[in-house]
Amino acid sequence: MPEIEIAGVYPVDAPQPCHLIELNIRNCQDEVDVGQITQHGPSQPQGSWQVPYMGRLLDSHGTAIIADDFEMRRNFELWSGNMRLCFFFHYLDLARPLSTPFGDVQLPQEAPLPQRLTIVEYEPVD
Repeated sequence: MPEIEIAGVYPVDAPQPCHLIELNIRNCQDEVDVGQITQHGPSQPQGSWQVPYMGRLLDSHGTAIIADDFEMRRNFELWSGNMRLCFFFHYLDLARPLSTPFGDVQLPQEAPLPQRLTIVEYEPVD
């Protein structure tokens, strides 16, 4: 079973409250349904829960983008072994865990965006 850990949570400048979340996924053997990553909203119906926006697979050092959302869905071979995944997440509640296909994961405290992740640029939601 794959293991997941949150490598970092970084606030970003966006029109709505937003963070860049960086995950390390170990022992991945199959495509990860990124759309299943969410945060339960206790006062919202499940269809209104936030999901990742603009996902990117990164190299092992987190310094280069390997694939965007579209490429991740088309190239299943990318989902093998150990990887880094990052995505934007609107209205994140740092006090509640992130729900993933591999179980709930507690969020660390937010930190400043590392220089290496400036390669992942936020684009406003249409």
